[in-house]
Amino acid sequence: MYNNIWENGNIYLIRLNEERIWGVDFMALSFKKSMYFALAIAAMIGTVGFTTTNASARSYARITSNQALQTAPQNRNVTTNGTNALYTKAGTLRGARMLASKNTLQQYGSSKNSSQYFRAYRVATTSLGAVYYKIVSFNGVYRGWIYGGRVSGNFGGGLNPANTMANANLPLQKKGYTLTNPEKYTLWVDPKWSQYKAKQVDMSTYNASDTFTITDAAVKTREQYLYYKVTDDNNSAIVGWVYAGGVTAPNSQQATNDNSVKINYVNAAGQSVGAYTWIIQKTDLKAEATLTNGAKLGDILENATQLTDIATKNVPTGYKISSSQNPTNLPANVTIGTNDYLIYVDAITPNFLSPVAYYLTNTGQQINPSQLKDNTYPILTDAQMTIFSSQTQGTVPAKVFDNVLFSDPNKLSSLTGTSVKNADGTTTTPIYYFNKQATVSANANAKYGDTLKLYYTMPQR
Repeated sequence: MYNNIWENGNIYLIRLNEERIWGVDFMALSFKKSMYFALAIAAMIGTVGFTTTNASARSYARITSNQALQTAPQNRNVTTNGTNALYTKAGTLRGARMLASKNTLQQYGSSKNSSQYFRAYRVATTSLGAVYYKIVSFNGVYRGWIYGGRVSGNFGGGLNPANTMANANLPLQKKGYTLTNPEKYTLWVDPKWSQYKAKQVDMSTYNASDTFTITDAAVKTREQYLYYKVTDDNNSAIVGWVYAGGVTAPNSQQATNDNSVKINYVNAAGQSVGAYTWIIQKTDLKAEATLTNGAKLGDILENATQLTDIATKNVPTGYKISSSQNPTNLPANVTIGTNDYLIYVDAITPNFLSPVAYYLTNTGQQINPSQLKDNTYPILTDAQMTIFSSQTQGTVPAKVFDNVLFSDPNKLSSLTGTSVKNADGTTTTPIYYFNKQATVSANANAKYGDTLKLYYTMPQR
């Protein structure tokens, strides 16, 4: 059963259980072309047997529910995919006006600029059973309603869930950083443009001599800019995210053969897996001792075991100091600038690895390999699977699902289904998009070692 709606110079066919499916803007056409279109439509309706009401009846959808979204703001970040336009109200309501075309929203969706993400903040359901979301662009240019599928709480239709940031590796050196230019590269509560209305950290009590410790790292999904989360060592109230180019490592690029010791981390086979250069400060020295090439640490350091402390704190990620092999030299016998201080390390072997399974958001049913292209799930390397592993059987944190694998179209950001031949001879290939919101909710109590359920949504058109 179909209903035709005359609205704003357009005539639309609306299936009674769906939203607007197509329309023609007769106002934009010449009289001659308008007549051709009208005749073509009449012929089509007669051919396929559509039952329509009179356009003069002016049938419109109506809103049956309209409420604010209550989920965490970061779980309501979305991108637009260009399949639906943005309107002043749900698109099939009386008087709805277009604010942004499908083409504009497709450009926003494929943009490399984080300011062109959207935040969803209200959801409405129409009498035709369609779900609309009210969204606003991070840059504030667009605000309106867009078709979002037929399941409230799941982003479909013209929207896809968005992960604005992805996890990144921490640097080996984590302490003693300074801000290079706080006015240009200041701290943010969330990295700039990673959240709607991201705010700067209050730096009124910051002192130019303050040092910072890096506690987390992430990259912007679109621009791939690296950010560090840092805490002021002298003022714990100052904590936030800063662009990696806005911090300077302690004594960076000042190491010489007269003031430093290179710590080289090697595996059991003697292969280097990382290194750290420790620059010795004058405050570390005994009274009247001097830094010079070849000087023994035991002779000049106030604390002869300090090298061990430094080496332990800067072990490369994924490794631990070996319990079976000792360093090649005693710390007190290590000399400045002459030879590397070798530390043996072992790779950390995860004890609890969570397998993953794939599910459809709309139905809750598991996606079988036979439903996917090439009859297989995404192939992940052992290294990539480590994001689902831990040495302890603790609760799996939600940030696991921010990993860059979930924004990689060749990995976990989407699944390509098997192609289906339509009745008219055309072929449709379904694409299922990762739904972070549903995944985080489904795994809220999951522990490492449990099967993690990854949810995917196929946009409704």
